[in-house]
Amino acid sequence: MQYVNRELVEKLKERFKDGIEKVEEFRKEVSITVKKDILVEFMKFLKDSPDFGMDMLVDVTAVDYPEHTPRIQVVYHLRSLTKRHNLRVKCWAENEEIPSVVDIWKTAEWTERETYEMFGVKFTGRKLRKILLPQRYPYFPLRKDFPLEGYEEPCEVWDWE
Repeated sequence: MQYVNRELVEKLKERFKDGIEKVEEFRKEVSITVKKDILVEFMKFLKDSPDFGMDMLVDVTAVDYPEHTPRIQVVYHLRSLTKRHNLRVKCWAENEEIPSVVDIWKTAEWTERETYEMFGVKFTGRKLRKILLPQRYPYFPLRKDFPLEGYEEPCEVWDWE
């Protein structure tokens, strides 16, 4: 599959002028960084627009940049099965919170939970529950400040519900 073409990227720039922070292209893969306040509107447009038709949310994940403020960038991989193109959308999680897209794509139910559990990103507008770790586990294993060996102190967090 290919990524959206430049003509479609220009349409997005025109429609969302100040909401787009950056457009990057590397090895023909297009990434668009948007501001948090337009994220939901931007994603709805990508899904509903006949030009884009992003009918599949492939993945939601995050990247930890400890030296950057905010430090967590959430990354969405989108695909259009009908148009046969992809797009990567990025958004900085200010205060480690970002709006949920579960109302747009139901598959976000699991991927947002995983991102919350591993990076500590809170998706607003929905209830989050951990999948793999105990609900009271205080650490986020995929952050860069998490030690490779884990923490040695005992942790009374196992909640056998």
